[in-house]
Amino acid sequence: MKKQVKSSIWGKEDPETLALLRKERIRGVWLNLAAGDGRYNTLLLKKADKVVASDIDEKALKKLYYSTPPIIRKKLSIVTFDLTKKFPFKARHFDGVFCTGTLHLLPQAKLRHTIQEMTRVLKPHGKLIIDFAADIKRTLPSGKQHIIGNEPQYTLRQARAILKKLLVNFNMKVYESAVPEETIITKGRSYVFSCDFLLVVGKKQ
Repeated sequence: MKKQVKSSIWGKEDPETLALLRKERIRGVWLNLAAGDGRYNTLLLKKADKVVASDIDEKALKKLYYSTPPIIRKKLSIVTFDLTKKFPFKARHFDGVFCTGTLHLLPQAKLRHTIQEMTRVLKPHGKLIIDFAADIKRTLPSGKQHIIGNEPQYTLRQARAILKKLLVNFNMKVYESAVPEETIITKGRSYVFSCDFLLVVGKKQ
């Protein structure tokens, strides 16, 4: 049976990503890049000493901030910026960078820049946790595919090759998984979403 998802245009938290975050050692100051509605942000806050949640959408960040439990909100700060531009942080500033549900939306030139910036703001031996969706299908009731803007259509094989090239300065573990079909309802439109994805844990050399 297909799941109905109404609370977030990004769907529900991925069980494998949650399991990975619970397992991984997360300490120090972390950047939650493109945090959006902050699906994983509370878990990051429970483990890290401080989390900087960022997004291009200021309203989404404010909603995230005020929906965060007060007991851990004191460890949270929010910063609005475009991840395709230079990040407003000094080099070697963060112990970790977390980013999900976003990088696959970037064409290769912008993806290269964003990963370079992620690398720049990470401390030596800092940790990177990202996902990268591929073979995405958003099937409308008509049977046609819904594509967001100029979203690239990466295959899983392409995604592996691109990330291997761009994350050359990281020791990486790459896990392959898939999102089963779920019905997404947003702005009066519904579609059935599914994809494969790579979940990457990297340590900066």
